[in-house]
Amino acid sequence: MTLDSFETSSIRPFRIDVAATRLDMIRNRVRAFRWDAWIEPVDAGDWRYGPPAAYMRSLCDYWVDGYDWRQHEQVINARPHFITAIDGVDLHFVHEHGSGPNPTPLLVAHGWPYSFHSYDGLIDRLAHPERHGGKAEEAFTLIIPSYPGYDFSRHPQRPMGPHATAILFDKLMARLGYSRYIVHGGDWGAHITSLLGFTFPHRVIGIHATGLALREAGAPQLTGQVPSDATDEQRTFVASEYAIWQREGAYSQLHATKPAKLGYAMMDSPVGTAAWIIEAFHAWSDRRTHTFEELFTPDQLLTEVMLYLVTDAFPTSIWIYGAKREEETALPPGRRVRVPTGLAVFRDPVFPMPPRSIAQLSHDVVQYTEMAQGGHFPFYEAPDLLVADLRQFLRRVVPSKCPGDLLPS
Repeated sequence: MTLDSFETSSIRPFRIDVAATRLDMIRNRVRAFRWDAWIEPVDAGDWRYGPPAAYMRSLCDYWVDGYDWRQHEQVINARPHFITAIDGVDLHFVHEHGSGPNPTPLLVAHGWPYSFHSYDGLIDRLAHPERHGGKAEEAFTLIIPSYPGYDFSRHPQRPMGPHATAILFDKLMARLGYSRYIVHGGDWGAHITSLLGFTFPHRVIGIHATGLALREAGAPQLTGQVPSDATDEQRTFVASEYAIWQREGAYSQLHATKPAKLGYAMMDSPVGTAAWIIEAFHAWSDRRTHTFEELFTPDQLLTEVMLYLVTDAFPTSIWIYGAKREEETALPPGRRVRVPTGLAVFRDPVFPMPPRSIAQLSHDVVQYTEMAQGGHFPFYEAPDLLVADLRQFLRRVVPSKCPGDLLPS
């Protein structure tokens, strides 16, 4: 696997081929983990301290003796991959052209701790809906980049925050020839969708997100305080969100303040990397009606982990947290994101979506869909609901995709 230097204007095909020696090294490090020396409290089985040993040891046994990276590498390589250099960053992206004569460009911005590959199960359904009971005129052309420092995108010389990343992604869309496009995102991607809509309203048709991080100036999630004229609904949400973040936000503080301190440990331990990443999948998923094992297969989780390991990307993947601290974290006073906004409201237990009354203060919300199930990772947890909501949003913001009256909001 190599990332060569490219001409600034070039777009080159890219194929993943991880060296066998790298795979052997990872497997050997997993095999060598000192389970005999591992100690945990007797009540650790409910994940209160992080992934329990019983779960992690079983997963690692499978990782060593059953998991086949080459099988997943083949699946990943079945998509059209490219790399292009923009502003000194070799940016990796998947570019799947949709069916029909006029598919709508859809930029998909992923989050942490997942990847471009997290959306693989949605690509065919969104790009070629006619193969799945839909209509070809509702097709998207998907562009799914890896953030600088993630996966197969080369890391920048210094941390890049969400705003710089949003600018980079818009330049990618321009280079690909797309003057207008829709953008979807979750986690960091939700922040970047809002920034794209705010910064490039003349280019962004609409934004669709599974979270809402960028809000009005003085947003209460930053302080836990609410204006005196807040409604009971708004007060209840702010109090709940603030309490959740006080309980669950330590990982983000560490990413933002001491990324190198954590990075050294993650670079040295594949099992440590897996535990750090998989804990987030467990804590942030909707497990009200399904067990963790029912929501995510071992292969899905290990492939997400491996994408950080085979590229040595974990340390640079968390740079964005520190860079965000140096950016403005709220919209300027009196300003809003004025492009049409669709919000898919999944049951995310750690990053709940604000009520529409709060979201409307900072965004032009034209679609607000409350989902019956699914948490922070709907592409795995509730893919049918996510695909349906994206198609509905397309029909709403591109009237030619929906003959007759627009859908009600």
